[in-house]
Amino acid sequence: MSDMDNRQSGNGKPQRVFSNYYSRERGVATYRKRRRVNFITRVAVGVVLVLIVGGAAILFGRQFVYMLTSSAGSATNAETKAESHATAQITTVQPAEVSFAIAGDIVANSGVVDSGRRTDGNAYNFVHLFSNIKDAVTTHDLCMVFQETGMYGDEYGFGGTSQLNAPQDLGRAEVAAGFNVALHATDHALDMGPDGLHNELAWWHNEQPDVAVLGVAEPDPVENPGFSNYVDDVYVYERGDFKVAVLNHTQGINESDEAIVSPLTEAKVREDVDKAKELGAQMIVACPHWGEENSSQVSDEQREFAKLYASFGVDVVVGSGPRVLQEVEVLDGEQGHKTLCYYSLGCLVSSLNANNLLGGIAEFKLERSDQGEFTVADAVLKPVVTHRASGEDFAAYLLSEYTPELAQKSWDNLTPDYLGEQCEEVLGTGYDADAGEYKISI
Repeated sequence: MSDMDNRQSGNGKPQRVFSNYYSRERGVATYRKRRRVNFITRVAVGVVLVLIVGGAAILFGRQFVYMLTSSAGSATNAETKAESHATAQITTVQPAEVSFAIAGDIVANSGVVDSGRRTDGNAYNFVHLFSNIKDAVTTHDLCMVFQETGMYGDEYGFGGTSQLNAPQDLGRAEVAAGFNVALHATDHALDMGPDGLHNELAWWHNEQPDVAVLGVAEPDPVENPGFSNYVDDVYVYERGDFKVAVLNHTQGINESDEAIVSPLTEAKVREDVDKAKELGAQMIVACPHWGEENSSQVSDEQREFAKLYASFGVDVVVGSGPRVLQEVEVLDGEQGHKTLCYYSLGCLVSSLNANNLLGGIAEFKLERSDQGEFTVADAVLKPVVTHRASGEDFAAYLLSEYTPELAQKSWDNLTPDYLGEQCEEVLGTGYDADAGEYKISI
């Protein structure tokens, strides 16, 4: 039976009539089918949208993370480069240092000369004078001594008091002890005149060419162009590209001749400081021979010249001349600059009288940091005593190593306690009697 019956209408034409079964059951099935199709379609569209949105999110997220990472990395790299650049700007030089040991006057009067006299074929030998302090000297770069007594030649005789002359064996002993700079601008530099000074400079030049003899000049530079001329020139010591200058001036000269002995005047100090700086010296040490003999009190002239050195930017002043110890002071210069001043180191060796037996060795370092800063460090004064005795027993000792037993064997019997009290009187309470030294804070 078909779904549709052909029936006749009133006009004789057939009519199409749907049966009840078709309109209800078939319609419901069709409706349900359409709903399933719509549901499946919506689910499919939703899944596609989820995939599209998720993919876009993942892609955008990766790009965002990359952007953040790149930005952070760029910032980190920029900071690292900035730090490296800053470090490169700060660390511009290699650090360097030069260490100094400077001893007081060598006054080789008759007692000192007699201690070196020998009968074994060598006329003189003075090694014993410095054998006990050698270790304190040789550990430094520049080891300097005030050459109060010159070595002018046999023809002038040896010893003396107002005029001094020593055998050239004294210079050999100084070199053997480690001294490599002789500070010769003293009031006795011309005791034997220009000819005597020429004799000594010829000996230094020919036998000890590595020793710098400061503060004097060859009287006949045309005939002897290679001899010392540290009146017109300035001595500069170099440690790589770190340069330090040493100046030597004297306040008085027994026979004045400023052409061959460097004078202590304002004009000369200014001239030498300017020369040192022109030669590239970054730090300067000045060694004046000044003051009043046998006076532990610093004179007004000493203080004025010390202030002058400080005003010109000299870093350390180490003096001699009074033949006794004097105080140590730190002076204020311009723009916060500090100048360390040892007013007098007294004598390293002497046989004048008991007042001249206590002296000192100044030790310090000149330093340049990796940031180009210049400082004076590890400054100390170590007292020394001349032990007067016969022959080779005549010698200089560090006070820290001088014993009561040694004192009893000397001509003077100056006990370590007594000498220590003298140090405290001159240097003040900062003197450490147990260590036998005076440390200076700068």
